[in-house]
Amino acid sequence: MKERLIKWAQAGDGDCAYKLARIYRAEGDLQKYAKWLEKSAESKTFDAQKEYAELLVEKGKYREALAIYKDLAQTFNDEESMERVVDLYEQGQCDKYTLNFILELINKNFNDIYLMKNFGRVFAFQTLRHNELTWETLQAIERRRIAARIRKLLAD
Repeated sequence: MKERLIKWAQAGDGDCAYKLARIYRAEGDLQKYAKWLEKSAESKTFDAQKEYAELLVEKGKYREALAIYKDLAQTFNDEESMERVVDLYEQGQCDKYTLNFILELINKNFNDIYLMKNFGRVFAFQTLRHNELTWETLQAIERRRIAARIRKLLAD
């Protein structure tokens, strides 16, 4: 099975490269793990990109990691990537321009009107119960929290 994965990964299949990277990590071969994880991330495999960005942060390659986090935030509206950008800013590895970029993404995609519309419906008409909040509403809440954190950092 591993031979097939290698063949397909060499042919450019990002998912196979990611599976192969995970196998090598489980086997303890971290050099091959990093190699196949990078190949998978280059082919824009979502989970591989996130994992590779974390590996880059561990190696101190913050600029490359930030590029991946920005891409994930913009392409997939991924809250974890947005949060990591803010974390890196707090560690002094990111500039205010990048924070503003994330803030603009949040404001563009999930604004207060959307959030207030859903909460207004919940509180005024009681059409949704606590356990019936939509996934989109929860995402909007998380993005608002990240936006508030960014605004606080930019104000300092």
